[in-house]
Amino acid sequence: MAGPLEGIRVLELGRNVAGPFAGKLLADYGADVLKVEPPGGDPARLAGPFPGDEPHPEKSGLFLHLNTSKRSITLDPSTADGAALVRRLAANVDIVIEDFAPGQAEQWGFGWETLSEGRDQLVMASITPFGQSGPYRDYLGTEITLQAIGGPLRNTGQGEKEPLKLGGHVAHYHAGVTTAFAVMAAQLRAELGGEGDYIDISVYQCQAGFRDRRTIFLTAASYTGMARNRPVPGSRLATGVRRCRDGWVNVLAGRNIDTLLILIERPDLLAIVQPDVPPAQQPPEVTEELEAAYREWLMEHDKLDVIARAQELRILCGAVLTIEDLLTDPHYRDRGVWDTIDHPVAGAFEYPGRSLIMSASPRPEPRPAPLLGEDNEAVYIDELGIDRDELARLNAAGVV
Repeated sequence: MAGPLEGIRVLELGRNVAGPFAGKLLADYGADVLKVEPPGGDPARLAGPFPGDEPHPEKSGLFLHLNTSKRSITLDPSTADGAALVRRLAANVDIVIEDFAPGQAEQWGFGWETLSEGRDQLVMASITPFGQSGPYRDYLGTEITLQAIGGPLRNTGQGEKEPLKLGGHVAHYHAGVTTAFAVMAAQLRAELGGEGDYIDISVYQCQAGFRDRRTIFLTAASYTGMARNRPVPGSRLATGVRRCRDGWVNVLAGRNIDTLLILIERPDLLAIVQPDVPPAQQPPEVTEELEAAYREWLMEHDKLDVIARAQELRILCGAVLTIEDLLTDPHYRDRGVWDTIDHPVAGAFEYPGRSLIMSASPRPEPRPAPLLGEDNEAVYIDELGIDRDELARLNAAGVV
């Protein structure tokens, strides 16, 4: 059975994380995504982890994950010949995704006005750190600077220490999700007879209200003028991450002291609790004794046991799983979250797979990320009709 996006053609001029993740989401569900890499390859090919910790452009864990089920050609779009090829390639697709500096695609000769001329249904998304307009337009941005200026660092980490960056490429992954959603919304309108669209994606702007309680905090600040501070560990009774016998758990039990004491098998401590006083306002000596009993109980139990017991009492909770835990998690295994993909150079590994299940249009079998320039001949010769001598010239000139 065909994937839900079969028939949609995408030209991805994306590097590193945001653009490639948007393309991956489309490719994994059936779209034909043609990835354009510079002749030296997407910079993500230089990022680890690598099998055996030995760097290799075809074995980057980041690249292999972000580029499953795509095709790859090499092309330098900053050259006149390269820009001309981009225009020819874009003429045969429904969606273009690019992540060059603001105005760069237009300067090189394949901006929105050029590509959409005579093509009212084209969809194009440009991903930049701060967007195509505004006072920060030309600022450079990395993951940590975007998390800092976007706001998440202010509320991340312990209250008495410096702010912490969220792990990995959270801001750019979210921008990739936003891009995939935006281009599909525009594509749907185009397929229903409407016009396409030019979509200006700002990684900075994407963060304003997407993560956990950010929307709530921003709304509260706009109403009250007060911003939430980072909490001090242990300041909220039986709430937040705590160590247990084999790791860490996050049990939100402090809202109901009675249930907490049942969980930790210490109903006798109910005698010291002041009735009709909210958990957060209990006297410090009460909070300290309850916390001590809670921590002692946790150190006698494994994290999955803690979670199972808490869930039986309908307490919100979750274990802090390690990477190994995730790979062996029985729930993930039961729902088919992991894909085993055999790459011709890197070998066979398990990849994070589907995040949703569709009954009528299941996701196609995932394909490994492409080798650098793997589809050059198929695209340039078979699809664009370039002869071999011309392709050799372009190759020698460093265009492809």
